[in-house]
Amino acid sequence: MLCKIPDIAEGVISLFASGRLSSSDYQQKLKPLIEQYRGEAGQVFLYVEADVLLEGWDANSLTGSGEVQLEKFEALVLVGGPDWFGNAVRLMGPFMQSDVAWFPLEEKSQAITWITARLEK
Repeated sequence: MLCKIPDIAEGVISLFASGRLSSSDYQQKLKPLIEQYRGEAGQVFLYVEADVLLEGWDANSLTGSGEVQLEKFEALVLVGGPDWFGNAVRLMGPFMQSDVAWFPLEEKSQAITWITARLEK
């Protein structure tokens, strides 16, 4: 499940993730938000807060058929989630073409500072 939460800062798409994410979460929720924010500001900054119940993407969403293909974004910060979540971000972050970071939930304020600093560049 992916749901919109109040923006943590103006210009930052703010989301909450839990359970297993699906291609409909992407197609019906995330993709339209990215298109809206890109159209309004010309840039996309993402804040995703997750609970420990996050399982990741449904395998059928990642079949290579193009169902889930995250569009270009300027920065993404992931907050909280299960233990593997932070490890995955640390592993894949260097391969991303944008700024990506992960913070444990208890460092949420640092995560907000991190993403808002990128808005000002």
